[in-house]
Amino acid sequence: MDILLKGKEGCVNVEFHKQALSKSHLDRDFEYVVQCYLFYDRIIDQKIIVIDKDRKSIEKIQIMPDLEYKAKYYFIPNIDGATILNNIKNKTKINQELDEYEQYVFSILPFTSHGHYDEEQLVKELCYLTPKINIPEKNRESIALCQCIQIELFVNDEELENELMDVIAMTSSCIERRENKLKNALKKAQKEAEEKVHQAELKAEQAEEKAQKEAEEKVHQAELKAEQDKQNILKEIVQCRQVDFFILSLYF
Repeated sequence: MDILLKGKEGCVNVEFHKQALSKSHLDRDFEYVVQCYLFYDRIIDQKIIVIDKDRKSIEKIQIMPDLEYKAKYYFIPNIDGATILNNIKNKTKINQELDEYEQYVFSILPFTSHGHYDEEQLVKELCYLTPKINIPEKNRESIALCQCIQIELFVNDEELENELMDVIAMTSSCIERRENKLKNALKKAQKEAEEKVHQAELKAEQAEEKAQKEAEEKVHQAELKAEQDKQNILKEIVQCRQVDFFILSLYF
């Protein structure tokens, strides 16, 4: 998923697409709805933001003969992103706070009519501008999250992608906290895996020692039995000889 928001009233899934949606695209988006239902036991409100000037995106998919899934599309290329961006730059120069609409457009600007031919450079400009704009820190982190998705969609240069992700990481403490959380989770998982391997090795060693002791005990018991059998045979021989001597004594 691009964005999954969980609130008291339920879940909202936001998907971004930079082209008209085909059936395969909407099939995938529908899978997210199903996965969320199976995982959270909730039906999510899915909103699809798409660049589709000609409105060629398919409207629905047939799941079963009597069940269909209809997409909630938000077509936004008619928004004048170029003018809004220019206003934002002017406000930033004098440290004037952006209004809610300007913040909204800024968060989705690559999907609007922005007038830039090079979308990679546009995304780069926005990422570097984000720390400078005058907005609440919580909103800045939300915009940084949207920009992570925009980097995935619009930036093909791997070096530039890494550079911009570093810029976002420094911009948003939320993303930095998430990265630290993931790193800590990875360390914890590694420790748990190492502990499981260690316990398995101890268990294997204990099983080997137990098996060896049992084998040695069986050998010892076999030797004792053999010795006992030997003693019993000797006793029988002695007894037989005593009987023979007794019989002979009767004749003489």
